[in-house]
Amino acid sequence: MAGSFSADISKFITKTGANIDQALRQTVVLASQGVVLNTPVLTGRLRANWQFGRVLPGGEVDGVDTSGAATIAKIAGQVTSLKAGGECWIVNNLPYAGEIEYGHSSVKAPSGMVRVTLAGLPAAIEQYVRGLQ
Repeated sequence: MAGSFSADISKFITKTGANIDQALRQTVVLASQGVVLNTPVLTGRLRANWQFGRVLPGGEVDGVDTSGAATIAKIAGQVTSLKAGGECWIVNNLPYAGEIEYGHSSVKAPSGMVRVTLAGLPAAIEQYVRGLQ
């Protein structure tokens, strides 16, 4: 899968004329949209707790976000000056996030949030690139 993902990023850069920094920023935005929108909602606390950082974010977010829009917008705002190189993280530090990812929510998120997003990320990148043409 890693080779396929790298090929998708290379295709993204070639088709759009984007540089690697732009490709990275858009990939992070697409990944954050995926994990946030694939997160099941009861109160909105789990959705609100997706965080982005160049270093591993710690702690929990105090608040709720039932639609996911505020969380996605926050992450999109954090990546505007992101440059390639080093690590970047999209994490959810709530204690039950792992349980939801690995089957606790068999009705609302039977295949998790992150795993579904990663599986669909190459197609999301391709769709984004098609929209630019």
